Amino acid sequence: MYKIGIIGLGFMGGCIAKTLKQSKKVEKIIAYDINRKFLDMAKNDGNINLAASDLNDFCECDIIFLCVPVGFIPEYAKKLSKIVKKTCIITDIGSTKKGIVEALKNLDINFVGAHPMVGSERSGYNTSHDLLFENTYYILTENDNIDSVKVVEDVVCELKAIPVIIDYKKHDYIVAAISHVPHIIAAGLVNMVKQLDDSEEHMKLLAAGGFKDITRIASSDPTMWEHICKENKEEIIPVLEKYISGLQSFKNNIDDSEKNYNFFESSKKYRDSFVNKKINGFVAPMLNVIIKDEKGSLAKVIALLSDNDVNIKNIGIIHNRESAEGALDLEFYSIKDQDNGFDVLTKNGYKVSKIK
Repeated sequence: MYKIGIIGLGFMGGCIAKTLKQSKKVEKIIAYDINRKFLDMAKNDGNINLAASDLNDFCECDIIFLCVPVGFIPEYAKKLSKIVKKTCIITDIGSTKKGIVEALKNLDINFVGAHPMVGSERSGYNTSHDLLFENTYYILTENDNIDSVKVVEDVVCELKAIPVIIDYKKHDYIVAAISHVPHIIAAGLVNMVKQLDDSEEHMKLLAAGGFKDITRIASSDPTMWEHICKENKEEIIPVLEKYISGLQSFKNNIDDSEKNYNFFESSKKYRDSFVNKKINGFVAPMLNVIIKDEKGSLAKVIALLSDNDVNIKNIGIIHNRESAEGALDLEFYSIKDQDNGFDVLTKNGYKVSKIK
């Protein structure tokens, strides 16, 4: 049985608390946050056992999650190392790893760097829930203390996430390309539209579908992203330069139809290759369904699939369909369910497509 500590009970820390509270392997959850309101909420709804008044309350913890901005993680880890028992494992959820791991590796700290590949533009304990980590990749950095990594891996599985072990330097380069630079690009696009918009804000009014999809992450916490860019600048800068070079090349050749076609075809082929990519057996098969906007139409689809023993994992209503033909997205637990769902719905007259 684990005694869990959580420092930073915002959205991510709250999701960890709410999920681990349901685990039979967790005996106790202790949490600390500078916002006392979040601690009171978590204590009142029963998702933590103790609202810590200071770091000394974590002295008996087996594992402590640091859910604070990356710039504060080494500081908290160093303070905790003087308080906790020697067997206690300190881990984090930071989006960068090199600076944190190297700041702590020569100290007497049992630290396992980690990064759940999931997030939200939401903030605060009140927005957290117990499904955030389900079937998401949760990166753990390689460590000489293999036993500690295994313990964190076990707790990650209790979060219903999928642990993936990677070298910390490789991690930072990967996330610079697939997470950090995309966030910068999203924020840049929003700022561009803000600057170009007219006094009546027609661009803001009409921004929909594709624009909203690719800029959603621009609503993320600016303090967190300021920290991330500072901590991972060595990896972000060359990736940004690569992206800028590609944009400049496109701009210089915008009248060249063949190069334009190749540009979009190459991106389409590579993006399409993401479909149902497997790691540790995890897949995310989906269907897009056209349904009428009328009372009972959604219930009919769900009942039809249920009557034919097709399990649905998640349902998404598409309110703007600029980039999707159907009004309904269905996510399944397996490719078999996706195939069966496709057959059932098409046989009953629905127009269905498999999402890539």
